[in-house]
Amino acid sequence: MLHHILNGSGDNQARSIVTTFLSTLLHKILERDRWHFREKDSSVITVEEIVNASLGGELLSALTETVVKIETIPDTLLIIDGIDKLGKEGAQFLEKFCSQAKFKALLTCRPDPHIKEIVDGVLCIEYDKERQECLNSLLHDNTRYDKISKEHKGSLEWLWTHEKYQKWTSERSSLLYIEGKPGSGKSTLAKYFKENLVEKEQNTGSSIIVKYFYTLRGTTLEFTHENMLRSVLYSILKKDETFFFHFQFEFRKFRSHNDSKWPYESLQHILSSLASHPFTKRLYLIIDAMDESEENDRRKIIELLCRLCAESQSCIIKIFLASRPVLQFKHEAEKGHHVIRLQDENEKDISEFARSFLGPDLELPLESLDQATEYIVEKAQGVFVWVQLVQEKLLKFAEKGCTEERIFNFLKSLPTGLEEFYHSMLNELEGRNEPEDLEDGLRMFRFVLFANRPLRLAELRHALAIPDDANAQFSSSDESFEKRLILGIEKRVLYCGGNFLEIRGLHEDSSVQLMHQTVREFFHRLTAKSRFRMSCRDSHIRISITCVRYLMLCAANTSLEKKLPSVDYWTPKHFEAYTEYLNKRPFINYALSHLTQHIE
Repeated sequence: MLHHILNGSGDNQARSIVTTFLSTLLHKILERDRWHFREKDSSVITVEEIVNASLGGELLSALTETVVKIETIPDTLLIIDGIDKLGKEGAQFLEKFCSQAKFKALLTCRPDPHIKEIVDGVLCIEYDKERQECLNSLLHDNTRYDKISKEHKGSLEWLWTHEKYQKWTSERSSLLYIEGKPGSGKSTLAKYFKENLVEKEQNTGSSIIVKYFYTLRGTTLEFTHENMLRSVLYSILKKDETFFFHFQFEFRKFRSHNDSKWPYESLQHILSSLASHPFTKRLYLIIDAMDESEENDRRKIIELLCRLCAESQSCIIKIFLASRPVLQFKHEAEKGHHVIRLQDENEKDISEFARSFLGPDLELPLESLDQATEYIVEKAQGVFVWVQLVQEKLLKFAEKGCTEERIFNFLKSLPTGLEEFYHSMLNELEGRNEPEDLEDGLRMFRFVLFANRPLRLAELRHALAIPDDANAQFSSSDESFEKRLILGIEKRVLYCGGNFLEIRGLHEDSSVQLMHQTVREFFHRLTAKSRFRMSCRDSHIRISITCVRYLMLCAANTSLEKKLPSVDYWTPKHFEAYTEYLNKRPFINYALSHLTQHIE
């Protein structure tokens, strides 16, 4: 370092620097030990002996004293990498340099709290800090993936050898469109592709694989294009920091305006810019249920994805897009993108799935098994959801024991279309005699269809214990509330919801949702004749009443009323007792977070 400093200095300044360095060094040596000069030695040899006699810490200390006394050296930049490796001496050097040095320096080190304290007030760039801040600003909702059913064992293997898939994977950047009827298994295929890609395809181990699954059954954000962009960009940036320079300009502009929300146009611009990424990367982008996305701007998003493939240079971008037929994609699909129509390919999968329950569970002999399988495949028309409903009905029918002929006749009596099947299931619910069953079922569907996010099972249990009729009598007593809580909530959901509702997840994280998106569409089409017809306005009013009354219950906390003084006199123990009380009220988070949205 001293050598480089001397090269950048004039003669007079260089002599001054050398004198300061050697005198400081010699002083430190003499403090430690006696020193004898030999008069016959030349000055070069004497300097060499002084340097050789010095310890590492003494050299650094002498250099420190020298550097801080140097006047500004024109066009000089001092660069020291890894100053943390010098330990205590390095920290001392840094402390003096930051407070007294008169020329520019670039110093690097690993994260070190002591060094961070020393450089406080100095221009400082923390490695990866900006990227982490950018990631935090891109937080998003993407809950759908974990709720998608896994494929039936052995199914979907045809994908890897399909002609259209082979062409798609052999090309550079390109888009594969999986088009399927409602209920044909598109989401299951997209999840299967994500989970098996690395194993099935060579040279994908270092690939960046990101996913987004649109849904109308999740939070109010999960069907929006903005949330999709945030999710995709977050995943790319988290997995590979080399992409960060695409984000920096837009992120700094967004941060400088103190905005709480990323501009939608900025997110589109960043994704579009990935086509010019200079490094040879392989990026897989898996997007499911484009048909469930907001219709506004859907065409622009599809065009953006297609353009991303068309304009990519060094970076190879492969897009796997699954959706029902959407008008906005029809024009783009005709431009040469690869299209696989799922209902034309899943006949064998449906056959294998049907045989998996017709044989082992119903014990049909081989001839009848073949006939029943053939019948189911023919009537399914590529719709897996219909086959699953048939499975539920057949297994329930056979529980009491019956003949082969009766099983086959019952199979043929089942509705052969998804819409007709749903009407049959609804008729069963409406035909029940107990008013409580209808009321509980109606309230469950109201929460599942109109809540701002899926309710956990414990939240739904508490919500159902609050009367939602404005004219109904309501007591905010904890004792009264506890008596209204349903015992065996899982059984109640499955009974009152029929096969329309399902419980997903484990234990405390389990949530209640519709068994398929087609169920949501079915309920929204119901006419006024149905007892399960629900208006949007009335549903939000009733959910608002539930939230308000639940908050009243929590505020009254009658079980603690006699134990707690007036709130003005609460001690930390009183606050702790009330916190424990609220922890036993799982619906409070939803009520506080979403009440205003339901009221609006």
